[in-house]
Amino acid sequence: MGKSDRVRRLRKIIFGATPTAWQKRAGFAFVLPTILYFGGVYFYPLFQSIRLSFFEGGMGRPERFVGLKPYEMVFTDLFFWQTVRNTLYFVILSVPMTVILALGVALLLNRIINHRFRDILSATYFMPLVISLVAAALIWGWIYQPIYGLANYIISFFGIRPQKWLSSIHQVMPSLATINIWLRIGFDTVIFLAALQGIPENLQEAAKIDGAKDSQVFRYVTLPLLNNQIIMVLMIELIFAFKVFDQVFVTTEGGPANASRVIMMYLYDSAFKWFKFGEASVVAVFIFISLLAVSIIQWVFLRKTTY
Repeated sequence: MGKSDRVRRLRKIIFGATPTAWQKRAGFAFVLPTILYFGGVYFYPLFQSIRLSFFEGGMGRPERFVGLKPYEMVFTDLFFWQTVRNTLYFVILSVPMTVILALGVALLLNRIINHRFRDILSATYFMPLVISLVAAALIWGWIYQPIYGLANYIISFFGIRPQKWLSSIHQVMPSLATINIWLRIGFDTVIFLAALQGIPENLQEAAKIDGAKDSQVFRYVTLPLLNNQIIMVLMIELIFAFKVFDQVFVTTEGGPANASRVIMMYLYDSAFKWFKFGEASVVAVFIFISLLAVSIIQWVFLRKTTY
């Protein structure tokens, strides 16, 4: 038996008789590490959260099955619903503005003919994303400082009196939303810029030859072809904004008067301050189901087939 015959026989034993069978098994072997990673890092904690939402105890204490009692405790807590309202307010302030500004920046960058200069500007917009969220929060905490902060120093040139920013009940959430927009706009800009560069120029040129104005080309040609990217960015930004924690915890710790206490801070306090792991797991399940439902709705109703 020759060497090639031995290799063929060994492959037949390991992968199967037909090429299709061993190709499928080889493909599965390649994706197996990713499956194990997602199973260990994402799905196992999710299943654990669902299981713990029906128990009390943990952290050295014996677990005790209590059924739906943690759900009742959380959903009847008015403070929990206040954090939900604060989170939704933050999402409304942050997500639409982030997507709109990122799309506008991407359109401007796409008009730059010099590719090197465009790449430098794109990298500049992307830089805030690679900064630690804690570091970014500390920087913006200094910018918003009421007495010596940069924000009040700049607006003083326009005759505007100093603002309280993070110390004001009414200004704290818009101020935090500004931080989030600054952090996320670069990521969305890169996605939109890549999508714009993938649109065939002959489609836009044909529309202009037919008499379409720039605004009409954008509305009827460019925007429909960006539909999938817009939905993806909306979903990503919604998830990121709904789970905001770092910048809020570092800058305000939920203050003033709980005006900036978001749902992730409620989860953090339930688990690591009050050691109520059952209630914390209920909040985690609530966040997962809410984001999954909104993402599905966005995908079903906003997705359009473009030719």
